[in-house]
Amino acid sequence: MDSSDLDARAAWNAGADAFIQFVESGADYYRHLVHGPALLAACGDVRGQTALDLGCGHGYFSRLLARAGSIVTGVDLSDNLLARAIELESQGPLRIAYLQMDAAQIGDRFEAETFNLVTGCMSLQDMADPAAVLSGASRVLKRDGRALFSVPHPCTDPPVREWKRDERGGKLALCLDRYFDTGPAICHWVMARLKYHWRTPFRRYTLTQWSDLIRDAGFFIQNLHEPRPSAELVAAHPELDDCFRMPFFLIFEIMKRESQA
Repeated sequence: MDSSDLDARAAWNAGADAFIQFVESGADYYRHLVHGPALLAACGDVRGQTALDLGCGHGYFSRLLARAGSIVTGVDLSDNLLARAIELESQGPLRIAYLQMDAAQIGDRFEAETFNLVTGCMSLQDMADPAAVLSGASRVLKRDGRALFSVPHPCTDPPVREWKRDERGGKLALCLDRYFDTGPAICHWVMARLKYHWRTPFRRYTLTQWSDLIRDAGFFIQNLHEPRPSAELVAAHPELDDCFRMPFFLIFEIMKRESQA
């Protein structure tokens, strides 16, 4: 099956129960211990800021932003993921507004210069048109606003990716190939930690392609962050040793070019 044959909304609705359990059980330890906290830290002091969280799913990062003092609007395609986000909001209100919509439509849905912050926690690579999403983000951000989004690190997430292991199964070295094979693809969610398996469409980009998308949307890259757990955290959570040795995630911190004027 080609990724163009896989409807993103239907795919994420089908995987919603497994994804929710994956995150809420703590099994998604990279999210809880590595890239999620790193993205929040990169956002800095968000108290009193208006934030738009793209591809918010069941609200994991939206809730982090709200607890840090931001006024949050979360958007996502999946009805089933948003239903859980709304359920959690009713159980412990954080004044988060959730909307079911395609993130590519934000430029038409919201007034210009509405938000101080636009975020995407491991979500832009799953969107059919990241160029339109970034263009919309540029429109809805205030002149001095920022956008921050995390993606799988392009250098360690190519189509060919396999750990060379020792006799006991320990990870010796990460073998990578076909970095320049980009475009639409299918993510097969098959980890043993999942309640069940499913598939979702996504897009692969090289670092240059991400940079071009950002530039063409009217942004410049202010900072890049490569989240890495501390040695102390790895000692307490040995399962994080692989992303201590190699960068698994990349965070782009971008601003509108006109903010430099």
